[in-house]
Amino acid sequence: MPFVKEGNIMNPEIAALYKEINDELQIGKIPNILKTTSIDPQIAKWFWDGVKIILLRESSIPRILKESIAVVVSNANSCKYCTQAHGMLLQLMGFTDEKILDLKNNFTSFSDKEKAALNYALKINDSANMTTNDDHQILKKHGYDDKQIVEITSVVAAFNWANIIADALGTELES
Repeated sequence: MPFVKEGNIMNPEIAALYKEINDELQIGKIPNILKTTSIDPQIAKWFWDGVKIILLRESSIPRILKESIAVVVSNANSCKYCTQAHGMLLQLMGFTDEKILDLKNNFTSFSDKEKAALNYALKINDSANMTTNDDHQILKKHGYDDKQIVEITSVVAAFNWANIIADALGTELES
C-alpha cells in the first residue's frame, strides 16, 4: 500500500487525467505510479505530460531503447517498481527474460550502438557532473546526433525523478 493516499476519482481534474491516460495507454488500468501522484492533480498531470513527451512520442530514439534505458537507470537506482514495470513492457515488446537480465549486467546481447547509449545512461545516472565532451563523441561515433543525446539524457533524468517518486511514496507494482 502506498504511503500517501490516491486522489479522489470524483475530482474532475483526476477523472479527466485518468481518462486521458487510459485512452492513450489502452491497458485497462492506470499505472500505480501515476495514481500515487494524483493527490496533487497538477503534479500528476505534469508527470503524465513528461511520460508522453519523453517516453511515448515517436522520435528518432526507438521506444524500445527508451524502455531499456528506463530499466538500466531504475535498476542502478534500486527502484524495484520502475525496473519491474518497464521490464514487463520490454517483455511485451519482445524481450526475453535473458535480454532483460542482460540490461542489469553488461549488455552483451545489445549492439555497439545500443551499448554506447546504455553505458552513457549509466554514467550520467551515477555522476552527470563528470560528463565530458568525450562521452558525447562516443555517442556521435555510434551515430547519435545532438538531439538524440538530449533525448537519451532526458530519459535518464525522467527516470531519476520517477524512481524517487515510486520509492519515496511507496508505489507498489500493479497486480
